Amino acid sequence: MEKLSVLIVGCGNIAGGLDSNKIEDGPPLTHAGAFTLSPNFKIVGCVDIDKEKSKKFAELWNINNAYVSMEEALQADIQFDVISICCPTQYHNSYLNACLLLSPQLIFCEKPLTDSVKNTNKIKTACEQAGILLAVNYLRRWDEKIIRLKKEIQANKRGSLRSVVGYYNKGILNNGSHLIDILLFLIGDMRLKHVGQPNYDFFPNDPSVSVTLEAGSSVPVILVPGAKASDYSIFEIQMIFEKGMITMFDGGLRWIERQVVDSEVFDGYQVLDSGSENKGGYLDTMSNAVDNIWRALSQGDSLNSSGDTAIISQNLCERILLESRLR
Repeated sequence: MEKLSVLIVGCGNIAGGLDSNKIEDGPPLTHAGAFTLSPNFKIVGCVDIDKEKSKKFAELWNINNAYVSMEEALQADIQFDVISICCPTQYHNSYLNACLLLSPQLIFCEKPLTDSVKNTNKIKTACEQAGILLAVNYLRRWDEKIIRLKKEIQANKRGSLRSVVGYYNKGILNNGSHLIDILLFLIGDMRLKHVGQPNYDFFPNDPSVSVTLEAGSSVPVILVPGAKASDYSIFEIQMIFEKGMITMFDGGLRWIERQVVDSEVFDGYQVLDSGSENKGGYLDTMSNAVDNIWRALSQGDSLNSSGDTAIISQNLCERILLESRLR
């Protein structure tokens, strides 16, 4: 089949900047990196309101058309099969609406989809009515390690889930939504029980908030703002099961699993061992996402992360934000 054409909107880090100086032959971390390495796509245009930034991005990724607005891209009269939205969240809604005029087969948008659940629902409905597929970059849904863990939880490999603790910073929408989304993927629906004080550790309108949720049959799920974003980045999940504990470190780059053993000190007691460390699948998520997009368009496969799944996470985040601001 002929390669599908891609337009990238926003020419910053996640669009391609994170791959501009990475080690050669390493896995792509960005939209441009993943689409460029795929044999099924060709990036034919990029958009950024900064003309020089758009031009340099086009030169870096060998893109023929650099635009400073969606209007300019529309006037170019080029068919874009896939449009990647990589600009800051506050611009998503306007750019997504502009995408509808270009009639792509699929839009691949950074999270959250828009700045409000109301706007996200409107965009999701508009895409459905236009027959446009909508993928949202909650990238850990394309992590093979996490996909395998979900299957193991469903198969009760480690026994009953007893509790979950997640650590994050840099905002409940910016980073916390990733945490909420992946927990929804792994353990299903969660009920909001308590919201703590807002901690504005990075964004002026997106605080990090301590949250207590409940999953399944009264399984406590605690989200804890870790260090301030100015200290360092933190994104970890600790899941305690009947038969052991598994912890995700460094956003999914590595995992440690601890199993139940007999105590060498206290006779008759069982404890957790020191654990075994394994590499995560985080670095392959962008390549996996682009492959899933290709299969969705060419074979009708379901998208791992879609508008339907993203709206559930955003709705919960919006409720947390509202309650935190009332405190």
